[in-house]
Amino acid sequence: MPLFSAFEILLETLAPAGVLPPGIPNPTVLQGYWVQVSLVPNAPVQQALFNIVFRETTDFTQGPFGQASVQAQYIDPQGMANIYDQFFASTGRGFLNQKIAAGQTIIYGVQCIPPAGALEAPIPQGGTGWRGTVSIDVQGSTRGLLSATPTHRLLYFNPMTPQYPASIDEAVYAVPTASGTTITG
Repeated sequence: MPLFSAFEILLETLAPAGVLPPGIPNPTVLQGYWVQVSLVPNAPVQQALFNIVFRETTDFTQGPFGQASVQAQYIDPQGMANIYDQFFASTGRGFLNQKIAAGQTIIYGVQCIPPAGALEAPIPQGGTGWRGTVSIDVQGSTRGLLSATPTHRLLYFNPMTPQYPASIDEAVYAVPTASGTTITG
């Protein structure tokens, strides 16, 4: 499978303990990885089949939350968000055996969602984080017809009110790809 991009999924405080002056809250950052996949409208095929595979150095076990807090989802062509509970269900981590029709776009995302009550205890810097690479494998004769664009989405929040964390800031930024956004392999 050809390398597509790097990824980083985080749930941790922004600054190490003891860096901020007393009384100043340490914002928590939640960062997810998202990839928008499209099959060109005038494709000579009805649909494309592909896998999005995540290769990570610690097998999604780092930090206090581990695999139980990894949430994978996709936004279907109609704009509906759907939980994808098969992320760990096979030998490859990721979105496997995916189908997309000509002219459609699907957005796939992975993030760390803490279990209920987890924000009541302080999350350390370096709390939970996964880094690695993403590969997209297009099957059949649709190579060069599929395009994909990865982004990281961040949410900074103040965990001082665990039931209703106050959002401080949000950001979305593009992730560099290994060889552009047209998937050829």
